[in-house]
Amino acid sequence: MYMAIGLLFIIAFGSCYFLMPLFEKLAKHKNLVTNPAPQKIDSRSMPYLGGIAMFSVFLILGCGFYRFSGFSLNLFKFYMFMFSAGIIVLFGFFDDIREMNPWEKLIGQFLGTLILVGFVARTEIIYLSPLLNIILSFFWIILLVNAFNLLDILDGLAGSVSLITTFVFFVFSVLTNNHFVLLVSTIQCAVLIAFLKYNLPPARIFMGDAGSQFLGFSQAVMAISLSFAHTGSEIGLVIPIIILALPLFDMLFVIFVRLRQGKSIFLKSNDHFVFRLLKINISKQSILRIMIILSIVTNCCALLIYLVSNTMGLFVFLLVISGMCLVGIKLSRLEISDE
Repeated sequence: MYMAIGLLFIIAFGSCYFLMPLFEKLAKHKNLVTNPAPQKIDSRSMPYLGGIAMFSVFLILGCGFYRFSGFSLNLFKFYMFMFSAGIIVLFGFFDDIREMNPWEKLIGQFLGTLILVGFVARTEIIYLSPLLNIILSFFWIILLVNAFNLLDILDGLAGSVSLITTFVFFVFSVLTNNHFVLLVSTIQCAVLIAFLKYNLPPARIFMGDAGSQFLGFSQAVMAISLSFAHTGSEIGLVIPIIILALPLFDMLFVIFVRLRQGKSIFLKSNDHFVFRLLKINISKQSILRIMIILSIVTNCCALLIYLVSNTMGLFVFLLVISGMCLVGIKLSRLEISDE
């Protein structure tokens, strides 16, 4: 089985690596490039079809492997996952072409998430009723889709964080023998490594909203498809929160600051804590390194929680959350103009 997974990784990486320059040229030819705005760190006009390239490889290889691998896999679940993801990507692409208002964006996110949760994927927390599991799954996916969308504001940032979290999901898929997450995480790791070759500073291509929302969607689905808790280790329920702590923290930080300022949480702004790190004269390259290190630390903590007792796991969880809250409070005191 793992030889087939290794071969899939190589093919996915090679396909995305050689496709990315073609999508870069296509984007430039069709003028599918970003427009500078005050709320953006980057003032360059950049092609943004990187996400479409990643999803194309993901769709073709994922469906092909799932169909012909011979694994005991649920074809319906995977195809519904890809169909739902396709809706997310399509609306994200529309947003890239013509910036949609927040409610229009939510329509696509709600539709894709509703189909997935309604048919194939939701949490199965025994302490919650089936209805509450459906509601929790729905809002969890919507939250992560927007969290990764907001995180994509710096060369290599969303891609690097996604690669780290996806690799950890791969590890958990091996530990729990979850073939669905094994396949999704393998292809996603491969295409992310290929994409980062062109997206790390100085970037040649962006993933766009289509790419960032797809990454958030797939990360959320992998999280609810894995079983992290077992009898005697109920603290494992918080593991997905720790794995995805960085994008979640960034989103909640923006919401907190906007609410404190009496501004709408749905409008684009420069309230990310990345902007505040820039405000204290930390370079973009240093911020990227800091974010990568933070993501590695939080994901190592997630693996630790899985291995230790409930008491020790709770201590690690509270330590991570407390540390992020303290950093958030300190950075929120740095006022940044919307000008």
